[in-house]
Amino acid sequence: MVAKLAIPPGCAPVWGLPHSAHDATADTPWHNRSMTEALLVLYFVVLFATLIFKSRVVQGPWLFLLRAFFPNWKFFHAVGYVPHLHARCARRDESGQLQWTEWLSIYPRRKRRVIHLFHNADTNLGMGQQNLVDHFWSDLNDLPEGADPRQLVTYSMMERLVELELQAHHGAHTQRQFELRMVLDDVDGMKDCYTMLQSPVTACPGV
Repeated sequence: MVAKLAIPPGCAPVWGLPHSAHDATADTPWHNRSMTEALLVLYFVVLFATLIFKSRVVQGPWLFLLRAFFPNWKFFHAVGYVPHLHARCARRDESGQLQWTEWLSIYPRRKRRVIHLFHNADTNLGMGQQNLVDHFWSDLNDLPEGADPRQLVTYSMMERLVELELQAHHGAHTQRQFELRMVLDDVDGMKDCYTMLQSPVTACPGV
């Protein structure tokens, strides 16, 4: 007579190995894991394609808002000129002549504090503003020859940024103007600078 070993219900007869805990991945359908892997591969394929093929420039005012979620990575291509935004404003004196202020550099340089390790909204705002300047510089490079940059969405956003900064630093004024300068720096300071764009003198809103 051959003796038979009774196996409790729900247990698998794995000889020579201790019964392990329940494996949660075993219940995961194979097609779910395959879909995850396929999406991961697709992500890297799209990422690689964006590095090779030149995409079209988004110009629509509504589609442009999507770019707020994506920084301009062109500054990683090479060490070179960096776009800097400068602005000035004027008000009329008693004789009716415009009195201009000095050029103001609108660039995120904030004082560092220990609290910034936990909460640093002001620096984040400054970096977002500089990212907008980078997008404006990129849009200017992509403009066709002879095109009017004032039609760009980023141009209007530059005007708004300039107005806010001038109001904060100089108060009420009647005229404003801004420049986009390309600056080449090194450890010893500024090596070279040239003006890429100078806006026309514009009357402030309400004047």
